[in-house]
Amino acid sequence: MDFNEGADLDAGEIRDLRGVTGGIGGRVVAGGGGLGIVGVIIYLLLSQFGGGFGNLGGGFGLDRGLAGLGSGQQVTNSDLSSECRTGADAKRNHDCAIVAIVNSIQDYWSNAFARSGTTYRPATTTFFTDRVETACGAADSSIGPFYCPADEGVYLNLSFFEDVLQRRFGAEGGLFAEAYVLAHEYGHHVQNLLGRSSRINHNETGPTSGLVRLELQADGYAGWWAPNAPPTPTKSGDPLITTTTKH
Repeated sequence: MDFNEGADLDAGEIRDLRGVTGGIGGRVVAGGGGLGIVGVIIYLLLSQFGGGFGNLGGGFGLDRGLAGLGSGQQVTNSDLSSECRTGADAKRNHDCAIVAIVNSIQDYWSNAFARSGTTYRPATTTFFTDRVETACGAADSSIGPFYCPADEGVYLNLSFFEDVLQRRFGAEGGLFAEAYVLAHEYGHHVQNLLGRSSRINHNETGPTSGLVRLELQADGYAGWWAPNAPPTPTKSGDPLITTTTKH
């Protein structure tokens, strides 16, 4: 994955809570972990045989139980705003690369909604470390990336990619794998905006359940963004991502 050095980044789409300890209370999120098993299998297959990236899910089971910033947590975006200004910063700084990816995904969906005559309401991506408090409960770093429909936010511990993908599964998918994780979570945001999340039966189980279909659809939405990332312009009109893979 590579970036247009002259394109502008918008760090304002990120809330950086790393190093901030939030609120009190126990872990009250609902559902399973942050990696769907289908996503892990696809990721490992593609990283070994198909170019080093994959399809990682964020666990919509979590999404039913999380939202909002808790008491005591302060948003500290000064470092991101000063360090992540252009695509050139994204090429040299991993945090800025994630900012660029978030910008690209949001811009893609904003344009897609506009073409259909509707307005896309941007989600907020929150970086956190050990624990994050939300209006729907608490989450810790073991969960992995997740989307919270109640506050329309994507939550991400950046160490997840190294700790889980590389150490636990021995896979190294590169930056595009991380981008796909985020694109999947924003796929859940699109589902939420379109009202699809609220129409499923959360009591269903099994491979044909509504939750599984939501995960697969979110993967599909991520797949819409991926090939369209390079031509998608930023708010300033310049494409931000020049290529998603080496192929």
